[in-house]
Amino acid sequence: MAGSSTVATETNERRPNIFKRTGMYFKDAWGELKRVRWPNRKELLSYTMVVLGTCLFMILLIFAFDLGVSYLLRLIGLDK
Repeated sequence: MAGSSTVATETNERRPNIFKRTGMYFKDAWGELKRVRWPNRKELLSYTMVVLGTCLFMILLIFAFDLGVSYLLRLIGLDK
């Protein structure tokens, strides 16, 4: 039962107030941002082109699917 006594002491400990916790959060977040490896201009341009290409592909795919469904509905007489 040694584990139960450590659990009891952990629950009795007080947490820092909201202002200290908020300050600690932003301090930790700033520390994480310092460790981030930011992309250079060439990588950023490459990543941006991949995102735009993927968006364009998805737009065209949904457009083609919509045209196909509309055509099928017109064939069976459910579309005006």
